[in-house]
Amino acid sequence: MSDEALKSTVRQAMRSSIRAIAPMNVPIIKPVGVVTLAIAQPHQFRCMHEITRQAFAEYDGKLNPPSAAVTITLDELTQQMAEGGGVLAQVCDTPVGSALFRLRPDHLYIGRLAVLPALRGRGIASAILDYMEQIAAAAGLAEMRLGTRVSMERNIALYERHGYVITSEQPHPAAAGPDKVVWMTRRLN
Repeated sequence: MSDEALKSTVRQAMRSSIRAIAPMNVPIIKPVGVVTLAIAQPHQFRCMHEITRQAFAEYDGKLNPPSAAVTITLDELTQQMAEGGGVLAQVCDTPVGSALFRLRPDHLYIGRLAVLPALRGRGIASAILDYMEQIAAAAGLAEMRLGTRVSMERNIALYERHGYVITSEQPHPAAAGPDKVVWMTRRLN
């Protein structure tokens, strides 16, 4: 069996384990309520795309180069989801946050974590990160990784509160300016 065929077989086994994860309800604040998290279904990808674009719009014109989260097409997002999947967060059946994940042989990569601006500060991003931990565990992975820009200090603080540590920092591959990317890792118990 080729390396690529083996990777595909392992990824399929991980996906089967992930499909069995039940939706999770988490209390949120301001106002008191519940956010429901679940593995995103293909018919929800368009909604995730829109959440991502709205959430990252505040960085338009402030990041050099612009965030790919704003310029990504629905087709590109769908292709990225094929390497793992996504999580959709809803409050009262209204989509409010999302993230994608990619399955790697030794870790779960988290990308495009997004919460609608009007709903930030309620614990939704934290709930998504907690749900990602369940996904990693179901896939048999002991580590989660993500990357963010140094200029996105609130993101770094959020991830550090969840036990992520900076493992490396490097210049942004497409940046002409001083912005850098930090890579963060969290080991699961």
